[in-house]
Amino acid sequence: MSLPDSPPHSHTPGSGHDFRRASRRALTLTFWLLSGIFVTELAGGLYSRSLALLADAGHLLTDVAAIGLALFAQWYGQRPACAKRSYGFRRVEILAALINGVSLWMIASYIVYEALGRLATPVPVASSTMVVISTVGLLVQTTAALILLRASGESLNVKGAYVHAATDAIQSAAVVVTGLVMMATGLWQLDPVVSLGMAALIAYSGGKIAWEATAVLMESTPSNVDLLAIARALREVPGVLRVTDLHAWSITTGYNALSAHIETDPSLDAKQREDLCAELGGQLRRDFPLHHLTLQIETQCTMCRDGHCGQWLADQAAQ
Repeated sequence: MSLPDSPPHSHTPGSGHDFRRASRRALTLTFWLLSGIFVTELAGGLYSRSLALLADAGHLLTDVAAIGLALFAQWYGQRPACAKRSYGFRRVEILAALINGVSLWMIASYIVYEALGRLATPVPVASSTMVVISTVGLLVQTTAALILLRASGESLNVKGAYVHAATDAIQSAAVVVTGLVMMATGLWQLDPVVSLGMAALIAYSGGKIAWEATAVLMESTPSNVDLLAIARALREVPGVLRVTDLHAWSITTGYNALSAHIETDPSLDAKQREDLCAELGGQLRRDFPLHHLTLQIETQCTMCRDGHCGQWLADQAAQ
């Protein structure tokens, strides 16, 4: 029996639709802030010949593209479900996050390539220009990170944008310090050395986002869902004899689905089984971050025989 969906983020009253609208506003404002500072850093990096500043601009370009893609995904993901896509287009947001993460690896690879070349042949840098522009970048990126901070815990794309803005601010701070040191010492090798550190940070950020997106696409159990606790909670309800075929996955960030076969006491009539199903659905939504539930109520176990029925979980829950 498929129970009516609860809205995303229903564990936080009033946060579903309002949250999506607020996150869209935050992404839009951040998009324009970072677009402006990207153009500034790109021009400044070319003028000053600073690889570190160009690396920061490259990361910013990825951020601008990623945020634009996230905004498109949020808009496109609201399209209604159809016969070919019964869950609608919610996964577009996850695909956007995966593209975001992979693109960061590509940027990091290019920065490493350029930095190694400059270590062998140092390039003089207009460090005063580098310091002024990176300081402006630091202020803008810090502002963008603060705008996204409140929304970063719910949507994977907003979280990705927040991580990017925060790491960009750290990178800009490193560029400011590097520029000041080079102004005082003329040690041009510092520029590619700092760029290598920034490349490692970019690669780590991209890997984290790509890993989380891949987990959703692989339909892994959401990190905030404890399947064993769910199985035990279901087993404790009077009338439930056994829980099998228990699976949980995410359709998109903050929208978790669960299915289970519930073997009940054979003495229960049809009305009692229907009431039991409603009770179980209400308890699951109240105690766990679940939104789409499919509970199969049966008097005899008819679990699947494909080797993935989760029988080990049912056995542990019964202990």
